Amino acid sequence: MSIEKEEAVPVARLVDGRSDRTVGWVYRWNTSELSILWLDPKRTAHHIDPPLSRNTIANAKTVTTDEVTDLLEELSLRGSADLL
Repeated sequence: MSIEKEEAVPVARLVDGRSDRTVGWVYRWNTSELSILWLDPKRTAHHIDPPLSRNTIANAKTVTTDEVTDLLEELSLRGSADLL
């Protein structure tokens, strides 16, 4: 039996590099799937605040692997590297 998406919680924000504005919100569903609510799709997300943990990304990949998961993983890795 598969679990259906019923509820999501915001876990991070996507931030534009030039203006430091929030351009999107990252949501984690009860299924562990990640999705993005874009507030300003014309802008590019430069970083994610806070970076998602490897565990969060790994759990999301067990449900689906897509461009959203790839983007969030890339931004999270970039953010983690900036902290070192």
